[in-house]
Amino acid sequence: MVRPLSGGGLVAHAGGLLLACDAADDVADRLLQALWAAAGDGRDPDAGRALIRNVAQVLAGAMATSMAACAVAGPADGGAAVLVSGNATATVSGAEGELTLGGQTALTWTDRFVSGPVGRIELRLPTAGQAHPRARLDAGVVPGGGLQWLADPAGAAAPPARPAQAAHPAQPAQPAQPVQPAQPAQPHEQWQAQALRLPEAPTDPRREAARAGAPAAPPAPQQADAPTSRGMPPVPDEPVAGARAAAPGDIPPEDIRSQPFESVLLVQPPDAPAAPAPPPRTRIDPEPDSRPEVWGGDCKNGHFNDPRAHYCGVCGIAMGQLTVIPRRGPRPPLGVLLLDDGMALRLDTDYVMGRDPERADLVTAGKARPARVDDQGGSVSRRHLHVMLQDWDVMLVDLGSVNGTYVIPPGESEYQQIPAGTPFQIWPGTMVRLGASRSFRYESHRKR
Repeated sequence: MVRPLSGGGLVAHAGGLLLACDAADDVADRLLQALWAAAGDGRDPDAGRALIRNVAQVLAGAMATSMAACAVAGPADGGAAVLVSGNATATVSGAEGELTLGGQTALTWTDRFVSGPVGRIELRLPTAGQAHPRARLDAGVVPGGGLQWLADPAGAAAPPARPAQAAHPAQPAQPAQPVQPAQPAQPHEQWQAQALRLPEAPTDPRREAARAGAPAAPPAPQQADAPTSRGMPPVPDEPVAGARAAAPGDIPPEDIRSQPFESVLLVQPPDAPAAPAPPPRTRIDPEPDSRPEVWGGDCKNGHFNDPRAHYCGVCGIAMGQLTVIPRRGPRPPLGVLLLDDGMALRLDTDYVMGRDPERADLVTAGKARPARVDDQGGSVSRRHLHVMLQDWDVMLVDLGSVNGTYVIPPGESEYQQIPAGTPFQIWPGTMVRLGASRSFRYESHRKR
């Protein structure tokens, strides 16, 4: 059940995806379009991830003015994917307790993956009030200050268990009439029941047995016959009838439900053709603990900035009328690299990108972090590109790659190849292509 909260702003619900925003009309329109695009027909159990990527793309394009107050949430991997920006907040009750996220302290936005089962989600704008006990938003867009989603609202009686077929011999044709066709008008409810209310993977005894190297326990027979709380047949995590026992080698080395949601954030690939093989992914190591110090200056609100900046990169106040006293301080992130597979690399340190960057001299010396860019076509070199932060500037150095590095600077329409071994400065909005297939975009709200 979804209930709107009173207040100024705009709230929307589509296919189990939630959005609350207080933004300019053009930004609000793009956020709603991002919601509809991610919702689709309401049958994607991981639509929350698509929603986060779409909304992040809209916010990245609107960072030049101000960060909109926005909060979104949707199902993903049996839990929930959440993003907040500006003055918005989100509270999620998941398997590990209640988590509250705010966007005020973030330079861009804050996003998380919350492990399921999820019992409650509340998105709030600064003007949010309380939900009317009889108010309900099954789908659509209305004015409001937030949304409240409840997995099991009070008073909702669970449907009785389906009786055994042998107990009703006079009705042999009843099992031949499935329940699913009765629900096409509300696909988002089926979607919520399957995605947001799935149990956690560790509770599955077969998976636990497989991880321990022991024979898998047979599935409980009544599990396949028990209906969900909305009358829909359950969707098991793994095959139960006629399936072979899981072997330790069948279990993936990592369960993505235990990872922070930042590891898979961001934009949809611009031109990603469908392929039978899984898409390549970009992997990075944990962030460093310290940031280098550079010369900069403070705005009147105490935000550390590039001394050449005309406006503060945090609050947007004009810097030209201030007497900026230069000082050394930790350099804030200079933006993000938005890769075509949805990964975001925060520019708080140097990176070496390629198919096997861990062996690069810069990485082994601790001067850069590796960002592995998988490429099924082999056009990306093992050590392809060095993304170098030089004071307040972002530079690219092609490491002698076989197929080259190409850029489209802001305002231009065609790729140009950068020379190998020579630093090449890029600006927010620059598109970069590695070889023939992989690409990323540099975005930042710090503009001069």
